[in-house]
Amino acid sequence: MSAALIYALLGLGLALLLSVARGSMRRLIYGGAFGIAIAFVAFPFVQSLGYLTRETVAPTLLGLLPRYPLLALVPLGVVAAVALARRGGQVAALGGLVGGALALFTGLFLISQPAGLVRLIPLEGLMELLVALTLPLLLALLGWRRAKLRWPLIGAGVLLGWLVFFWLNSSSGGHLYLPKMAGYYRLLGGVEGGLEQRIVEEYNAGLEERNAILREIGQPEEKPVQSLADFKGRLPQETAAQGYRLLQPSQLQYGAFAVFLLAGLMLGAGLAQLRRPQLQEPGDLRAGLILAALVGVLLPAFDATEFALQKLVRGWPFLVGFMDKAWPPNLAQINPLDPERSIFPLQSVLSEMALTIEIALVGTFLAAIFAVPTSFLAARNLTQGSPLMRGLFAFMRTFYNVDRGVDTLILALVFVAAVGLGPFAGVLAMAIHSIADLGKLYSEAIENVDRGPIEALESTGTAGVNVLRWAILPQVLPLFVSYTLYRFEINFRVSVVLGLVGAGGIGYFIKGAMDGGNYDQMIIGVIAIVIVVNLIDFASSWLRSRLV
Repeated sequence: MSAALIYALLGLGLALLLSVARGSMRRLIYGGAFGIAIAFVAFPFVQSLGYLTRETVAPTLLGLLPRYPLLALVPLGVVAAVALARRGGQVAALGGLVGGALALFTGLFLISQPAGLVRLIPLEGLMELLVALTLPLLLALLGWRRAKLRWPLIGAGVLLGWLVFFWLNSSSGGHLYLPKMAGYYRLLGGVEGGLEQRIVEEYNAGLEERNAILREIGQPEEKPVQSLADFKGRLPQETAAQGYRLLQPSQLQYGAFAVFLLAGLMLGAGLAQLRRPQLQEPGDLRAGLILAALVGVLLPAFDATEFALQKLVRGWPFLVGFMDKAWPPNLAQINPLDPERSIFPLQSVLSEMALTIEIALVGTFLAAIFAVPTSFLAARNLTQGSPLMRGLFAFMRTFYNVDRGVDTLILALVFVAAVGLGPFAGVLAMAIHSIADLGKLYSEAIENVDRGPIEALESTGTAGVNVLRWAILPQVLPLFVSYTLYRFEINFRVSVVLGLVGAGGIGYFIKGAMDGGNYDQMIIGVIAIVIVVNLIDFASSWLRSRLV
């Protein structure tokens, strides 16, 4: 309960702070309402537990609606908030207050409920339908502004959507290759009266038999239970297998954070606009949709990446100990009794750093050699003269997109397996990936050239290679050099990472030092990277300023 109130107060304080800067409050009301609507349908709010951890279900507010019909107040509040916000002024402020208050009240009601038994109700085919609907929607958007293509694209989208839906729902198709999609979205309904007591009685009835097995294997015996609370958040295996879960409203998920924060935001925005009705702008509806979309994308991403600052706080002693071991740097370790066993980390760092620069240099050079001629075939303004040239344009653009989609690190792992450890694998990976990046930049520079010199030469009868030489190259060559230098900067940083997978260079030295626990040697490599990165950056910036 206290965490929910803190989230709400945080949202309210944020809205009031923005009102001091005279930002639009109606925008926040829209954003909060649409964000709560997304959270109501898609964000897990609390937890319900089974017998095993993998049986845990985190229902949304919509999923809990059959168990708690009062949750219907949340979408009603959203509709009221949006409808009133469209009126503007103090009426919009009333919408923020009503929508925020209903969401806050309903959320607090839910998390104050005791733990209880619920029944899973899978919605078969729902996720398959949502995935299948994306195709007709995308094709409809593509053809909406093209009158001749609008209905053919919509028809093709409907047909493809139906085929995708049929495939996803088939046992030999989607349910075979994507088993988690089947019944993924589940509602949580109530259970018949007396079920909880019957579960307790059945559990106690089989207790002696289970304890006999536990005694044989040397495990502690189980004790009789009086209620579901005695299971300590875990249901008996038989009960969980029948589709029941133990709902724990106090175990908040990120959907609760979203609802309470946005409810507080709406309340704060409503209070601010009630006092200053002029805090609104014509584009508030669009801005609110964008705000809600950001919430809908960012919050699941933060949860999926297990973002938690408390983990960093707990790991702070390790970081302190790591720095104690890494400082001061061990530049050389002389063994007077056996000079051949002396270690010279600084010398190794300088050698590996030179190799890293050479890897980036060779990789960038090879990429530029291949990217320059292919970029002319990927420039739209030079390849529209014939079907053959248009086909070459489509082929080159497709190649660039595919090549850019395969990361340099993946290519390095493949080439390390093919040609062995060492810098050659890093050069190959870097060159192949950089062809696409440089080719795309080069082709876009060619597409933006001034048509005047080209038309002037063509009017004199000049064509083909001479036009490229005298009309296009003088315009794009400085940009080509600038893009190549910029790619070299990126490739140097990438080559450091490639060393970690065995492609040679300073990254390989750092990995070896860390694996051996020689942090005072590793820190020399880190310092060298920082210095060289800054030197390359300043030198490259100076050269680009001279060329462009």
